Amino acid sequence: MIQQVKLLTVKELAEMLGVHERTCWRLAGMAEQGHGNFPKPLRIVPKTVRWRLSDVEAYLAALAGGGQKELASGASRR
Repeated sequence: MIQQVKLLTVKELAEMLGVHERTCWRLAGMAEQGHGNFPKPLRIVPKTVRWRLSDVEAYLAALAGGGQKELASGASRR
């Protein structure tokens, strides 16, 4: 049996997190460079990027569970 994976667009991700789409792109760029714990995006094809809902839920659970300092420190760097 094939397991379905829910994928989010940047617009859906931004709405879910309550941030601007540009913030999602900035955090994703940092994640791809190994900074912070923001979920890494999936590049389906060069101009199609999605995030797994399960990865985003795990990220939010880590924030709620006390990982906020570590996650926030990674997000504040430029």
